[in-house]
Amino acid sequence: MAIKEPTPNDLRELPWITIVALGAFALLRPVLSIVEAYDDGPLKKPTGPLIFTALIIVGWIATAVVRRFPRPVETLTFTGVAYAVLALLLNISLQPFLDSAELPPVPGMIGMIIFNAAQGAVCGLIALALLRLRPRSNGA
Repeated sequence: MAIKEPTPNDLRELPWITIVALGAFALLRPVLSIVEAYDDGPLKKPTGPLIFTALIIVGWIATAVVRRFPRPVETLTFTGVAYAVLALLLNISLQPFLDSAELPPVPGMIGMIIFNAAQGAVCGLIALALLRLRPRSNGA
């Protein structure tokens, strides 16, 4: 039996450590909610969550562009999935300690994963457009 060569669409070629790291970076937003940073002051809702959502999105896109991801749409789509899964795990792990950490119903979990995957895909499309606009250095 011959060993199959990886194809250009092989998921093993994605930067999985970066995907998980960017997903974990996005946990900044729910963590700030948990510590009640959005309850009053300059980060009071809706300003604080919107600012941090924008910063996370800019961070994801900038990372894809600066690191020149060869497949930014797939990479950032999986980043959105990673964030959703990590956020769900954070919620589950906090249930014994916080009354507000309620387990969402299964349709809500699936919706959360799909929404964040779609958000990541849109970020990936923006990164792809920016990468195509960016001049390439050929070393000459």
